[in-house]
Formats: sequence, C-alpha cells, structure tokens
Amino acid sequence: MGHGKETPRQKMIGMMYLFYTALMALNVSKDVLDSFIKINNSLNVTNENFISKNEIAYAAIDKAYAANPGKAQAIYDLSLVLKQKADSLVAEMQYFKDTIIFYADKIDRSTCFTIPGKGNRLHIVTDEGDTVSLEEQCQSKDNLDIAAQIMVGTNQGEDESCGGKKLELSISKFREWVLETSAKYGADSLSAQANSVKKTLNTDKVIGHDGALTSWASSQFEHIPLMGAITVLTQWQSNIRNVEGDLLNLMYGQLDATSFKFNKLSPVILAPSTYIMQGNEYSSQIFLAAFDTTQALDVYVNGRKLPIDQESGLPIYKVNGSGIGAQNYKAVIKMPKPNSTDTLEYTISGEYQVAKPSLVVSPTKMNVFYIGPDNPVEISVPGVPADKIAASISNGSITKSSSGGYIVKVTKAGKATISVVADINGKKQSMGSVEFRVKTVPDPVAQVLGMSGGDIDKARLQAAPTVDAKMKDFDFDLSFKVTSFTVSAQVGAYFLSEQVKSNRISPQVKQNIFSKVSKGSKVYFEDIKAVGPDGKPRNLGVLKFVVK
Repeated sequence: MGHGKETPRQKMIGMMYLFYTALMALNVSKDVLDSFIKINNSLNVTNENFISKNEIAYAAIDKAYAANPGKAQAIYDLSLVLKQKADSLVAEMQYFKDTIIFYADKIDRSTCFTIPGKGNRLHIVTDEGDTVSLEEQCQSKDNLDIAAQIMVGTNQGEDESCGGKKLELSISKFREWVLETSAKYGADSLSAQANSVKKTLNTDKVIGHDGALTSWASSQFEHIPLMGAITVLTQWQSNIRNVEGDLLNLMYGQLDATSFKFNKLSPVILAPSTYIMQGNEYSSQIFLAAFDTTQALDVYVNGRKLPIDQESGLPIYKVNGSGIGAQNYKAVIKMPKPNSTDTLEYTISGEYQVAKPSLVVSPTKMNVFYIGPDNPVEISVPGVPADKIAASISNGSITKSSSGGYIVKVTKAGKATISVVADINGKKQSMGSVEFRVKTVPDPVAQVLGMSGGDIDKARLQAAPTVDAKMKDFDFDLSFKVTSFTVSAQVGAYFLSEQVKSNRISPQVKQNIFSKVSKGSKVYFEDIKAVGPDGKPRNLGVLKFVVK
C-alpha cells in the first residue's frame, strides 16, 4: 500500500476496511433521501407554475392571431410546433420517471391515473384511501440499481437502446431546434439567450472521478439513489419548461403592443438552471427585450436581397439543405435611420444544421414486442404532424390507436422492422426504420387459492373453486384461462385420480379425493393446461399440496 511490506494480518485488515467503506457508501442516509423528496416536490410545483405562465403566453399568441392572422401567422404556427416538441420531451422524461418506479416497486401501471392540472404525472390511491403521486409514494427511494439499469444500461450510457441515450438524443435535437429558431428572431448563436439555452440543455460528456470522459447518461443517473434519479429527471423537465418560456417571450416580443394589448417591453430572466445544490451559487440575467416588427428592412445575404414574406411581412432566407453539417452565412441588414435620410447597417452571421432525416420510435413498455397482446408504440418524426406520418411493419400489423399512438401485433418470434414514411410539403419521404425483437409471452404460474403449493388445511382445500393461471412480473395485463388439469392423491392403499376439462374444481374431485385425504396426504394438480391471447395451449407443470 505504499508504506512498506505488509504482514498477512495487515493486508487482511486493509481489505476489511475497504469492504466496510463500500458498505457505508451503499447506506444512503434518510436525510439525503428526504432532501431529494423535498427538492423533487418543489420542482414539480415550479413546473406547474411554468406551465401556467407558458399557457398565458400561448393564449396571448392565439388572441393576436385571431385579431390579425396575416401579421401573427408565422409566430402562431411556430408556437404550435414549440408546444408539441416541449410537451413530447417532458412526457418522455415523465415516462422514464414512471418506468423506474414501476420496476422498482413492482407497480401495475393500470392502477395509476392522471389528475387535471398536475401535468401528466401519475397518481395512485393508497390503502388508506389517500390520493398521492407515484413519486410521493415510491417505496424504493434508496434503490441504487434500477435507475442505472434503465437509464445507463451495460455500456456506460452509450448504447442507444438505454433510456439515458434516447433522452440525450431527444434533448440534443430540441436544443438545436430552439437555437435555430431563436436565431431567426434575433437571438443568434452568440447572444445571451443562446448561451443560456446551451448551458441549460447541455448534454456533453463530463470528466469523471477517474479523469476519463463519462457519458451524459452515466453522469446523471449512475451511483445515485432512485429518488435522486427521479429528482434529476424532474429538474430536466423544469429546464425544458424554462427554455420553452424563454422562446415564447422572444416570439411574443415580435408582436407589437396593439396585437397583444401589452407593452412592447418584455422582462426576461435567463438562468442556466433553477436547481442548485446547497453551497452552490445561483445566477441569472435580468433585462428588458424590445422589438419593432413594423419597421421596413432591406436584408442581403451574399449580396442578394431577400424577398419579403407576404404573411409575416419579414424578409425570409430560404436555401436547400444540400450539404450535411453546419452551414454558415452572413447577412447585412439595412434600415432607415429615424428622422433622417441616412441608413443604419448591421451585419450578423448565421448558422444552421443540415442533418439526415431522423426517426424516433419509442416503445411504450420495452424494446421487445410480444406475440399475442397489443404492443403500444409511440412513433413521431420531429417537426412533422402525426397525421402526416405512415408506419408499416415487416412482421404482423400496425394500426393507429385512439390515444394517438400505434398498436403493434406480431405473429412470429424473431425480429420485426418498423418503417416510417412522412409527408413533407406534399412529398413522401422515407424517415428510416427501426428493428425490434419479437418474443413469445412467458408462461403464467398455476395457482390454487393464490398458492402454488405447500401446506393447506383440508377445509380450505375442499372450498377451493378453481385452478388459476397468473402472470408474474410481466408488464402487460394478460389473461390466461386454465382449460384442463388432473387431480391425484394417495389415499390408504389406493391411488385416486380425477381429470377435469375446465378451470373449475369439480364436485367429483372434492367428493372422491379431497373428502378422503387425511393429515399428511399429498395432493397433486398435474398436467395443467392454459390458453392465453395467442390461443396456444401452455403446460403449467405440477402443483403439490400437503394436507395439514
């Protein structure tokens, strides 16, 4: 250990100390968990406030559009896209929060429900009859494994099948879209607002304790208790709502006071984050933003004067996205100087990203399709409305559901490929495809009176009505029915047996076998057959009971 040769006893003591230190690290204190719970609850309240404030801005844009469609068309359309993107990303984060708790606490999703005014957070009813959120009633707050398994996976968060990598890609796409949109309305890549967006939605790799680069997913969700991971996701929901509000303020500032019946000056608070740990510093930029969209402008890009958009009345720059990657250009803006014949001239550089068509396919439950049940799937293409998307599958069928998603039914084990085509400006364009594994639904567990064997009272055995088949630790709510079974027992010198062609324990079984067994007798339920949604019979093995 660096201080000379050690005796075997010294080495043993050193190893015991390391083991004790590791155990202490796993023992998450109640105070730490309580702090995460308080912060998470506070952030949820903050998010509800963000939603309320943002809805006021959306309503103001809607009102301006109703009053003057020609003037507010561009901002109105953009506000619809912004809301869809922000809501979708927040919902994706909520899905991972719920999934982590479902797996940790083994909760049936069908017992949960949402409450109006509480976002899309799930709630449940406790045994005492109280209604609480899924996050508040979580029983595995100190679990150190589930969040990392779901969000980081086995490849340090670099595998695109893990939740953290999927979320990182979604955040990155949203960030780039916000930066590009902000630049169109005056907040270029060097502006304070753009810098705030980059910091607030930063998903870069970080340097870990060992000095090596660590993935965003690993830095966010590894080696922290489950409640800490939930709090991190809630904070990211807050970040998205904060950025959504900032962009709304920027867009809202493009409309004059008569359109919104507000002053043209708009207060803006830009903060890299609204969540800080004790001992850290909170900082924000507070200023007034003002815009004048009624002033005529002459804008030139590469010496070419830009045409004026008839609906918005603003110069518009259009170029085909031929090359892949960052594309730079320089614009010169000329406008008459107030109360003068002179001309003011401003130069600004712009940048946009050209990417290959992208497709996002998010399985609602897991990255596996099962033969038999309906497999819910969410399919979206960034920037394309849901009614402009068409999906097909190579193994089975895919149809739209009433909830807005899709239902996949597969027919054979192996693999299934979902392909998506989008209608973009009247042109059909392939968005790519995603491959899934297809598996058979696992066998259910046979039970009598909720038991799979063991000691049982004779009176209780005689009162048993049916042999049941129950799914164990499976996310889908599937129903299996027992179709036949055989009951047998050794009574004295005779071996008695009765076959039943349904799931009900017949009177003959109870009279001919159950009534004759005595203490210590062994009763067997054998050759149990059950049928599920796929229509294929399953053999559920043998149940053994001992009469006590």
